[in-house]
Amino acid sequence: MSSLLTPFLWSFLPGQITHQLLPYLSSSLPGIFPPASRGSPTYLRNYRIAFTGVICTYLAYTFYTGETSQNIREDFYALLGVNKDVDEDGLKKAYRTLSRLYHPDRAGSGNDEVFILIRGAYETLSDPVKRYAYDRFGPQILDWKSSSIREHIITGLNHSIGFYVVSGGIMLLLSLLGKARDGSYWRHTLFIFLLISELTLILSPTSSIPFLNPLPQLVKYLFPILSAPQFIQITFLHRLFTTLSIAINQLTSVWCPSLPSEQEEMTKVLGMLRQLEMESVTAFQSEVVPLMSSGDPKIVEGLIQSTMEDILVDRSISSHPLIHQAYQSSLLKPIPRNLRTFSHNVVGDRDGMRQLEIARQIPLPPSPPPSPSRKLP
Repeated sequence: MSSLLTPFLWSFLPGQITHQLLPYLSSSLPGIFPPASRGSPTYLRNYRIAFTGVICTYLAYTFYTGETSQNIREDFYALLGVNKDVDEDGLKKAYRTLSRLYHPDRAGSGNDEVFILIRGAYETLSDPVKRYAYDRFGPQILDWKSSSIREHIITGLNHSIGFYVVSGGIMLLLSLLGKARDGSYWRHTLFIFLLISELTLILSPTSSIPFLNPLPQLVKYLFPILSAPQFIQITFLHRLFTTLSIAINQLTSVWCPSLPSEQEEMTKVLGMLRQLEMESVTAFQSEVVPLMSSGDPKIVEGLIQSTMEDILVDRSISSHPLIHQAYQSSLLKPIPRNLRTFSHNVVGDRDGMRQLEIARQIPLPPSPPPSPSRKLP
């Protein structure tokens, strides 16, 4: 149940925890997390740093619990109280010592289950073939009908491949759906690294991995998972891969948000075109349709010419570099009361005629070329 809840909790818990922590971090560590309003660039920077800390803390917790959560019933070496490199004499000595403590004839009938576990662990580890298979695949090999090392390896690989088929299928499905694009390169790299590591652990000829031998004892003491049997290390790597994959997706979505796709860009452009089309239709209905409402072609033609003349004059005045600023400022000034009823007909007005003549002499800015006309059939 916890394995099913983990991805669900990972999807929203880190963000919620980060938002709750930021006010306390800003008040206690203003040098690192300066106070800022939500949504500002400083707040987003604080959020990224705090979010990364929350993710790394959870990863460390997962790493720690992964090392300490192994059931002692599955670790036969820990059950017998010996290390992984123990020889046959050490196994016999450990078994005899535990038999004196937990044998039903000595300790009573209440310890039958413990004695059965101890005896099963000793019988498995004392058999070279079973011990080789147990180190790599765990106590499940007791249910296999394999008699040689080769048969155990083939059966074990068939069981192990299921994890990679499921994980690879999920990543392929997410890629086809366009999901989880953030950090896909690192997830695939981690997937290949996990596969190589597991094959190395399974196919290693000895119970100790060669590249782990040069490590100092202090490192092995601090990380006991390095001295555990291979199947425990493989189980831990599976859990770590799942956790890191989700963490990579979370961190890359915060630090490197993905750019909008081409389809999203096309949708945005289409929306802008539809808005421009609606504005054009609205302008046509508000400017042209009233001019055509009279019905008389000559009157309509005169109204269109008069309106176009006003538009050209206004365009010339507004675009001239010498009077552009004065024109803009005049538009912002309120109209005096005595001029609000002033007639727009400037035929008999000498000043109006003079202004119109000046406007006509001002060169117009270049206009776009006319669209090609279509010949009607």
